[in-house]
Amino acid sequence: MGGGLLRRRDARRGRHLAAGRGSGSSEPCRAMPHYQAWEEFTRAAEKLYLADPMKVRVVLKYRHCDGNLCIKVTDDVACLLYRTDQAQDVKKIEKFHSQLMRLMVSKESRSAAMETD
Repeated sequence: MGGGLLRRRDARRGRHLAAGRGSGSSEPCRAMPHYQAWEEFTRAAEKLYLADPMKVRVVLKYRHCDGNLCIKVTDDVACLLYRTDQAQDVKKIEKFHSQLMRLMVSKESRSAAMETD
């Protein structure tokens, strides 16, 4: 009896995925650009942050099972993603992340953001 219910759920989920709505969202999913070059990613992330500092957020995620470190910068419209499994990239990501955090808490960036509002 439980198998039929499971198949119905999978069929419903398949319809949602086929329609481009992963988890019940009303808008279609967009592919996130995965940057291969670190310099391109940092330039794009800085540009995204400077465009609207109040909307940008940064996420760092480490998956031990894969050995991947991922940094994501998004403003809910654009989403930039850089993923690596190289140990030497960790220092670069840490430095860039701290620079962004310093920018986010500095008074200059807050006052500039408030002037645009």
